[in-house]
Amino acid sequence: MRRRLAIVAGLGIVATAALVLVARDAPPDAVEVLLPIAEGVAGLLATGIVLVAVVMQHRSRASAAALSQQMTGQLADRDHQLEQADREIERFATIAAHDLQEPLRTILTFTDLVDRKYGDTLNGEARDYLLRVAGAAARMRALIEDLLVYARIGQAERRFEPVDLRECLNEAVANLEPAILETNAVVRAGELPTVRGNPQGLAQLFTNLLSNAIKYRLGDAPQIVVTAEADEREWIVSVQDNGKGIDPANHERIFELFRRLEPRGGASGTGLGLAICARVVDVHGGRIWVQSAIGKGATFSFSLPMRDGAED
Repeated sequence: MRRRLAIVAGLGIVATAALVLVARDAPPDAVEVLLPIAEGVAGLLATGIVLVAVVMQHRSRASAAALSQQMTGQLADRDHQLEQADREIERFATIAAHDLQEPLRTILTFTDLVDRKYGDTLNGEARDYLLRVAGAAARMRALIEDLLVYARIGQAERRFEPVDLRECLNEAVANLEPAILETNAVVRAGELPTVRGNPQGLAQLFTNLLSNAIKYRLGDAPQIVVTAEADEREWIVSVQDNGKGIDPANHERIFELFRRLEPRGGASGTGLGLAICARVVDVHGGRIWVQSAIGKGATFSFSLPMRDGAED
């Protein structure tokens, strides 16, 4: 096509013509075209070449515009479907949790009543059975509460705003104050940025990571250090501890739902804490990973994208 247009230009004499081009699924397009003036077959051929070139260019632009509009519509539909799915999941989880919590409340109420009223008359074996029932009901309640948190992340995290990560960390420390005092844990932090995100979700993220560092301590008082550094287009936030550490073979598995690396007789937990962390980070468009070895503590790191108008 470029060679043919060069031949047309070489004819020398041209005239301006106003055209209105119409394509399906595109608005009319008014253009001005330089047409060569020449007699005979050469003139007709040159004119035809120019018109074909203009029409093809218009069709190409119209097709690109239509494709862009179609893709935009498809993305909007997909976002709507995802939001609707998140709402349905949250609704289902809320209803299921309510139906499950009711019998649990009954179990805990009556075990407590039996313990207070007849505890002194129970032998050691019977009292042990009673405590096991109460403990199992309490674990189920904690599991249901964590499932609700996990189910609600997708919906809540879509409401982003500027969030000071220092405030999220302070909230996590306040939430864990009893455990921090009991274990003499020390939490230190460097400069933390402001990002765009959901404050409740990010506070939950810090709470779970700090809780794990305290829960899986090695023996000494937990020493926890929180840092952040800029890396190209994202922030890398790290939570380092001096605890038991994690076998490298389990570094990916620990972020799965209901994954517990210790038997039930060990540290308490529902197996959802790190899965919730992974979900929060994923909804924020980031990644989460761990660097650790047995007996050498662990460093959990997660990335958060830098967005205009949010970062320090």
